Amino acid sequence: MVGNFNCTEAGFANETHHIVLDMGAMPFPVLEGQSIGILPPGVDAKGRPHTARQYSIASPRNGERPGYNNISLTVKRVTADHQGKPAHGVASNYVCDLVVGDTVQLIGPFGNSFLMPNHPRSNIVMICTGTGSAPMRAMTEWRRRLRKSGKFEGGKLMLFFGARTQQELPYFGPLQNLPKDFIDINLAFSRTPGQPKRYVQDLMRERAIDLVALLKDPNTYIYVCGLKSMEEGVVLALRDVVQEAGLSWETLGAALKSEGRLHLETY
Repeated sequence: MVGNFNCTEAGFANETHHIVLDMGAMPFPVLEGQSIGILPPGVDAKGRPHTARQYSIASPRNGERPGYNNISLTVKRVTADHQGKPAHGVASNYVCDLVVGDTVQLIGPFGNSFLMPNHPRSNIVMICTGTGSAPMRAMTEWRRRLRKSGKFEGGKLMLFFGARTQQELPYFGPLQNLPKDFIDINLAFSRTPGQPKRYVQDLMRERAIDLVALLKDPNTYIYVCGLKSMEEGVVLALRDVVQEAGLSWETLGAALKSEGRLHLETY
């Protein structure tokens, strides 16, 4: 472990960590959209070794630090559930408590169903909540590095990112520094004091005209990552914006799935 940073402004109960792991001399090629499993040490209450917990990789293919054999993760500390009972978060709390120099057992990488499109001119619509932002960060950072190299003009990036509050949204500060002509950022907060609840699907409906323009483009890919509870609302919002534009969601939705342009990864 070579880096452990709190990437939210939230207090202890809701903090999210940006973790950087160095792979040393072991080759460990990864692609945006893949994940790894971390094995926490020790045993559970029944004396059995803990099982691996899977985390999406938050860094692009050439590493958190370009040219170095390292990867990064986005991990939320787990304290208690909504009823105040102890929550299951052995692996996440273990990772959040790591200090520089600690060694970690991991397995992977895994995944070939959430991979970033190969074509650099493809458009990417990213819809996420909380730590579901990890693969979106990897994709965005890879595009940013390609753009910085000046070798090509990439496709459009559109992000819908939700959290309870601004303070709980991972990477809020760095997101503000990305050029507006590089990525179209839309943030939804559901628990801002004195403000109505807003979710990613609300923003999708508000941006219907721009979203539909991308959906009509056969070079557009959609990635949804976050809590399972968000999936239905996001799919319904996609259906609504398409139908309100006078298009058939049955036709377009079927094409997105059959062509591998709609990717859902919820947990």
